[in-house]
Amino acid sequence: FKVINISEYKIIKKYIINHENFEELNLKSNRGLKSALDRYGEFLSEINEKNIQEEVFETNYITNLNTKFDHNRILFGAPGTGKSYTLNKEQKDLLKDGGGFERVTFHPDYSYAHFVGTYKPVSNENGEISYEYVPGPFMRTYVAAMKSANSDNPKPYLLIIEEINRANVAGVFGDVFQLLDRNDENISEYPIQTSEDMRKYLCKELGGDLSLYTEIKIPDNMFIWATMNSADQGVYPMDTAFKRRWNFTYLGINDNEEGILEREVSLGRGEYARTVKWNELRKSINIELLEECKVNEDKLLGPYFVAKNCLENNEKFIEVFKNKIIMYLFDDAAKHKRSMIFSGCDTNNIYSEICNEFDEKGIFIFSERVQEKFPNKIELNEDIENM
Repeated sequence: FKVINISEYKIIKKYIINHENFEELNLKSNRGLKSALDRYGEFLSEINEKNIQEEVFETNYITNLNTKFDHNRILFGAPGTGKSYTLNKEQKDLLKDGGGFERVTFHPDYSYAHFVGTYKPVSNENGEISYEYVPGPFMRTYVAAMKSANSDNPKPYLLIIEEINRANVAGVFGDVFQLLDRNDENISEYPIQTSEDMRKYLCKELGGDLSLYTEIKIPDNMFIWATMNSADQGVYPMDTAFKRRWNFTYLGINDNEEGILEREVSLGRGEYARTVKWNELRKSINIELLEECKVNEDKLLGPYFVAKNCLENNEKFIEVFKNKIIMYLFDDAAKHKRSMIFSGCDTNNIYSEICNEFDEKGIFIFSERVQEKFPNKIELNEDIENM
C-alpha cells in the first residue's frame, strides 16, 4: 500500500519503529530502513507544504476588507492646499484598526530599481560583500500586504507617493503599471511575470515553492495613494493610460482653510504698519494673480503655503513670507508680471530689494488692487493712531 497523507505516515512510522524486529532489520540494511522512512517523511512534508501554499496563494488576493477609500488615488491641486495633510489624516482612518504604511517621495532621478527593487551588492556585519535582491517601497508594501492577506485577520497596507509627477512614472513603474488595473474585487486584473531574483525574494519572504511566484497581482488590501502638484517646474507629464488607472481628487484653492481663518500677522513699520489676517492677504494676492496676471489656478497660493505653525510667531512668518511667498511670486507665479504684482516697490525686478522693502512697507509692496481687495478695511494699529 502507499501513504500520501502526512498524518497517516506519522502513525505508520511510529508503528514500524516500535516493532520488535525493527532494530534488527535496520542494522542489517546499514540503517537504511530508518533513513528511507525519514526521507519519505521529508518528501511528504514538502508535498504537503506546497499544496497548502498553492491553495492559499490562489485565494489570498481577496480579503474583502470593508473600506470606503479608493485603492489607487491621486490628490492634486495648487501648492499649499493640504494634499499631504489630507492623506495623512485619511491614512490614520484607513489604518485605525491595524495595518501599516510606507512613504516615498519621487524625484527626477528616481527609478524602477529604487521603487520596485533590484539585485545589488550588500555588505554584512563582517564587511563581506554579497549580491542579493533588495526590495523597494513597492515590493516591501506588497509583501507586507500579502503576509497580512494570508493571516486570519487581514489588515490594509498603504504606499504613499509624494510628488508622483516629479519622476518619469512610466520608467519608475515599468511593468508594475499593469498591476494598477484592478477588477471589481480590487485585485489586479492582469498579473505580471516576475524575474528570477524577485521570485527568490518572494519565496524567502512568503514561503512555499518558487513556482508559486512566477506571476504576481496586487491584493485587495494594498492601497497606493499619491500627491501631485502640477504647478511645480520641471515635472513629467502623465499619459492617459496611466491616469485612467487612478481616481483623482482635486483640492480647491480654499479647501481646508478653516484652520487659519482668524490667524493675524503684523507687517510693515511706522506709517506702513498693519495687522491683517493671513487668509485675507493670501486671497487678495490670488485675485491679483488670476485677474491681472492671468496665471492658472494651479499657480495660486493655498491656505498652507505657509505652514500653520509659522503663523504662531510673527518674526518667523515674516522670514517665511520673504523666503517662500515673495520668492515663489518672483521666480514662478508672477515671473513675467513682477512690475504688476510688486508695483508698490521702488525696485520690483531685484528680489533682495523687494524683501528689504517688505520689511519696511509690508503689504504696501503689492499693487493697490491687492490692498483694496481685502474684505475688511485695513486700519492703522492703535500705537500708530496715537502718535
